[in-house]
Amino acid sequence: MEPIDLCVPIYLNQQIVFDLLAVFEDGFSRLSRVRTSAGEVESEKSAVGGSFGVSNVFALLGVSFAAEKGRQKGTKEETEVSQEKVHTPTSLFAKLRLMLRDRGLLQQIETEQAVRELTAGQFVELRAVLRKNPLVETMEALKEIMAMAALFAEKPSGPPPVGKHGKPTRPEDPNQQLVRQVDGFVASLTQSNSLEVVGEVLDVPGTTAVLSTKLDYFSDRNASEIIDGEFRVLGKVVRIIGPDSQDAINLLRKTSFGRVDRKMFEGMKDASVTLREAGLEIPEIVTEIRGPALQVIPIAIFT
Repeated sequence: MEPIDLCVPIYLNQQIVFDLLAVFEDGFSRLSRVRTSAGEVESEKSAVGGSFGVSNVFALLGVSFAAEKGRQKGTKEETEVSQEKVHTPTSLFAKLRLMLRDRGLLQQIETEQAVRELTAGQFVELRAVLRKNPLVETMEALKEIMAMAALFAEKPSGPPPVGKHGKPTRPEDPNQQLVRQVDGFVASLTQSNSLEVVGEVLDVPGTTAVLSTKLDYFSDRNASEIIDGEFRVLGKVVRIIGPDSQDAINLLRKTSFGRVDRKMFEGMKDASVTLREAGLEIPEIVTEIRGPALQVIPIAIFT
């Protein structure tokens, strides 16, 4: 066993794990039984004693015998136990991974040839440095920057202006308004409870993996743990984009922006470049991934 076989999942689709194991095992069997039986048991004990004398006519020495007999009564207890093994989702995934590997159903993505030989529907395992959908990541970074700016913004001095009904009013901080707008934009990007994760395949430089994840399957529904980390991904390939293909994987296809013209985001790209030149760490806005690329339904992201 290798250290990676003792995996620690950051993302785990338990439903797929259970379904695939049920296929391998022809369903699951559960049995738990403890039986205890008790009964009486009897034992007998006898002892023989002897003494030697000179009056025995049958031998040179006299012998007399005395017999002792006893009886004991006790309890005999028998216990029969059938134990049930309890698996955790992680242990079941580790078992599934070993079964896929031992049966030759798991393709390791370690060379360019392995990528060329891939077909849709295969199980794959690859190493990658992962990050969120770049557009989501950019919007979240902008939201944090504007929220920080709102904290340090100067508060208006003097009494607040009086409104129509004689109640004091205070104009809303424009930074707070922008924070709400960006928050709504991010919510629309993840409205289907899904998040596109982009990974650079480490063993095949230049190849990108796009993972269609569900937020519910992340630990504590927090996808931030995968940012800039090196992880292994086990999943099933659903699409392969070759290096010379004109096709691309649309990162917005599951959002309300999926049918919006890409030109709409050109202004945002220019703005992100300006912010980066100003010294802010804003990721480049990307809305589609071109080949060579793999689109994968992940079963687990682990280390």
